[in-house]
Amino acid sequence: MLVIRDYAHLSPDQVSFYDETLKKQIEGSYRYDGKKIHVASVKYGAKSAPPAHFGARVDHFALAVYAQRLLSELASDAEKDTAKPHSLKKAA
Repeated sequence: MLVIRDYAHLSPDQVSFYDETLKKQIEGSYRYDGKKIHVASVKYGAKSAPPAHFGARVDHFALAVYAQRLLSELASDAEKDTAKPHSLKKAA
């Protein structure tokens, strides 16, 4: 579950929220170019996805919630990557 917090100091394309599943505060930004939503986080990287369910009218709240979902996916993927053991390969 995502907890939406309203931060007055953040511009409309910035999101900051606590992801209860990951037990982490996540911050990032998003842009919507009419075709895809692009999210980025300094800590977790970037991702783009088409918001097919928006239809002709896109509301700001729906974009922000979708951006949070994508940022949560980035954070979750980053956590999984750090949990994997790293193996060394011998040079040929």
